[in-house]
Amino acid sequence: MGIISSGVGIGIFVGVPSIQHLINRAGWRMTYVVMALFIPLSIVFMAILFLKKRPGTISSNSLEEEIVPSVIGDSLAVDDRWASRSWTLRQAVFTKPFCALSMCFFFSGSITQSILAHHVAFFVDQGLEALFASYIVGVTGIVSILGKLLWGTLSDRIGREVTYTLVIFCSTCGMIFLIAFTILSSPCLPFLYAVFFGMGYAGMASLPPLITADFFGGRAYGRIFGTLFILNGIGGAFGAWFAGFLYDQVRSYLPFFVIMIVCGLLACLVLWIAAPRKIRRVPGKDKT
Repeated sequence: MGIISSGVGIGIFVGVPSIQHLINRAGWRMTYVVMALFIPLSIVFMAILFLKKRPGTISSNSLEEEIVPSVIGDSLAVDDRWASRSWTLRQAVFTKPFCALSMCFFFSGSITQSILAHHVAFFVDQGLEALFASYIVGVTGIVSILGKLLWGTLSDRIGREVTYTLVIFCSTCGMIFLIAFTILSSPCLPFLYAVFFGMGYAGMASLPPLITADFFGGRAYGRIFGTLFILNGIGGAFGAWFAGFLYDQVRSYLPFFVIMIVCGLLACLVLWIAAPRKIRRVPGKDKT
């Protein structure tokens, strides 16, 4: 999952400075036209290039034969009764872990999408040029590539909760550096923000699929994870809007950064309450 999701970081690293440069040269209207043409065509091109064969279909009988024994015979299971259950979406939504993960993903979505949507505006508000601010965003993207590889591997060794706590610590440090930049205006603070928040963003993007699989692995995993990530999307939409709304009221991002730090602590808390370690050990803690 870390390797797969690292593509987002590459897109941030390449795309944000390139788009900002195009805005400076041609204006934002022409930039939108170029994006509207280039992005769909590039996706079609990659689909034609890489998807040479249609993915094979699996019958329901063969799917059950493959999945059910692997769930029941899971050597990493701590709670055998939970792990051996064939979860449906209807059953999952009424469980305590599902509610806890919903809140965790909502808060994490609020943090990542709001900061990513507003950090260029924040740096411009602090006197930096837009193009230079976009380079800082690019650093965030390249750091997130390494972060996704690190967090995915680390969570398989030391556990989801401990890894997620380190993720929240990194994102919190990143936001503290933004707050400090409004006071000190040190040129190194934006880059420290990019490194730490890039690491935090990487974990909040790569760990949720793994955490969800610890609880609800099986044939309904896609529906369950998709439903949970609706809450992540709602959090992201609300956070991006709320950041702009609050800035318009107080003409400062500082109160919003403080609120997002609190949201990060709440996301970490509810994940520990959900306790994936009580359902399934990670491979690095397998004692069998």
